[in-house]
Amino acid sequence: MRTDIVTGILVTCAIVALCALVPILGLAGTVVLPLPIMVYRTKLGRQEAAIIAAAALGVVGLFGGSLEIVFFGVFLLIGFVLGELLPKGLTIEKTALIACAAVLGAGVAGLALHGLMQGVGLTEVVSEAARHNLEMTLALYHQMGVSEEQIRFLEEAMPVIQTVLVGMMPALAAASTLMVVWANLLLARAVFQRLGLAFPDYGPLDHWRAPEPLVWAAIASGVLLLLPGLGLKMLGLNGVIVLMTVYFFQGIAVVAFFLRKKQVPRLVRVMLYFIVAVQQLVMLLVIGVGFFDTWFNFRKLGKPTVAA
Repeated sequence: MRTDIVTGILVTCAIVALCALVPILGLAGTVVLPLPIMVYRTKLGRQEAAIIAAAALGVVGLFGGSLEIVFFGVFLLIGFVLGELLPKGLTIEKTALIACAAVLGAGVAGLALHGLMQGVGLTEVVSEAARHNLEMTLALYHQMGVSEEQIRFLEEAMPVIQTVLVGMMPALAAASTLMVVWANLLLARAVFQRLGLAFPDYGPLDHWRAPEPLVWAAIASGVLLLLPGLGLKMLGLNGVIVLMTVYFFQGIAVVAFFLRKKQVPRLVRVMLYFIVAVQQLVMLLVIGVGFFDTWFNFRKLGKPTVAA
């Protein structure tokens, strides 16, 4: 078991170091960061997985501050919470929602604690993080050779962009957490099977559909965007972002259903999924497919049943 713990620490710390030292690979690295914690939580147990996660956070503490610890801690916590939920036999919807709620709550608490240590409020912490990310984006644009005129326009618009970004932060946090949870559940199924570990039977995921009443929440969010008042618009925007994520899952399920039905080779499927991930217009098309599948039932499935 000690060997497994050491291996788990090395694997997890290697992913953390890769994310921190090679920013261009950081996104992919953070997405898979929960996976080793899920594996070792299932294989070794709760205490051993906690040791591995604590060692990884110790590495973060060597090159970062409290914000970096909160950031990486959230991803490690996703893996730990999912590892706790997998044996309970919950539906995939309940597993994802409970994991997201727990992780978002812990993330907010971590940011609030960081703000307390700095003597500022939660809003100021989020605003400063948004400003820092915008500055990093501008620096990246400089390196990419974007014209000075465009960069100057972005610099002048930065206060407005920062305000909107802070207002969108609840939805962006929820949507990104949902994405990471969804990706790790898909990855874990294949990894657990290869390692001979027990994994819940969620049924054919290419049959998954969002609960039908959500479509009215999406329509209501769209209507709020058309109403006067910044508060209502931001509420509608947050709703649209979260629900677009949900319908992205349904759209991907529709795509996967037809790819499997047509027996498309695995390599081609992987390439298509990669295109969906990197091409925003294709991603929006997939979201539209998921949304309209509620009415048109492209897969000709029976009436969906919403889990209690």
